[in-house]
Amino acid sequence: MTNAATGLNMQDHESFMWNKQVLKSQSRIASFMDKLKISPPNCLLLEGGSPGERKALSLYWAMSLNCRSARGPCHECGPCVQIRDEAFRDLHLLGPGDKVKIGQIRELRTIYSQKPHFSWRIVVIADAQALRAEPANALLKSLEEPGPGNSFVLLSPQRESLFSTLVSRSCILTLSRQSDISFDEELETVFSELAQFARTGTGWLDRTSGKNKPDADQARQIVSRCKQELILSMLQKNSSNLFHRLSPAAGYQVQSILKQAEHCLGLNNIRVDLVMEWLAVGLWKNMNQRDEYVY
Repeated sequence: MTNAATGLNMQDHESFMWNKQVLKSQSRIASFMDKLKISPPNCLLLEGGSPGERKALSLYWAMSLNCRSARGPCHECGPCVQIRDEAFRDLHLLGPGDKVKIGQIRELRTIYSQKPHFSWRIVVIADAQALRAEPANALLKSLEEPGPGNSFVLLSPQRESLFSTLVSRSCILTLSRQSDISFDEELETVFSELAQFARTGTGWLDRTSGKNKPDADQARQIVSRCKQELILSMLQKNSSNLFHRLSPAAGYQVQSILKQAEHCLGLNNIRVDLVMEWLAVGLWKNMNQRDEYVY
């Protein structure tokens, strides 16, 4: 089926509308990208936000550099549509980082010396914090010897999880944690179960030990949502917030727990269920003002 307003089939229309929603919630980052495209940096590091938001903005960056419209992205020209569909010849999507092999980086290096087929070649590495040492070092050499018309984009929850050598050679853009994008029904249910455990100490361990336990991507989104809730509670913007009436001392401990959970979820071969159990217990202890804390 085709949507009459956009001329897209329904699957493409959902992707189009979701990306529009990302650009609305992360308009500050999009405006920075609009300015950066005048003199594009060799490497962009997009941190914060959700994995989906980071990827959507990496595609927006690719559109910005290749759109046929001077005021682009227009989302309608050939390059924009191909990038949206991830079918653009000069777009290379690698990752997650722990699956990127040194051979892939070396193979791309032979392409860097050639001119892009269009205006700019974009190499996006998802979950760059999970890059192993050898691929990271090979990537570093590419960043130190950039060819004309090449732009790298590293995606990560936080810069502290990456090799410092990659961070130092990147232009860093931090996405807003207060995203307007809502969870889908399934993830909303998972978050509600975590919130219930944080308040009552019941229910969550059944989730992490069952077949429907959250995967790494869902876990990172849940942690991001918790961080948003904590910020809103500190600003006293939502009386129904998960962390409403949390004491300043407990709030500091919750902030530390969320930061450590986010870091652990960015590591290789991590047991997501154990991290989320540790997070749930830490939240419960602090929400109920216990004296002992989990670190």
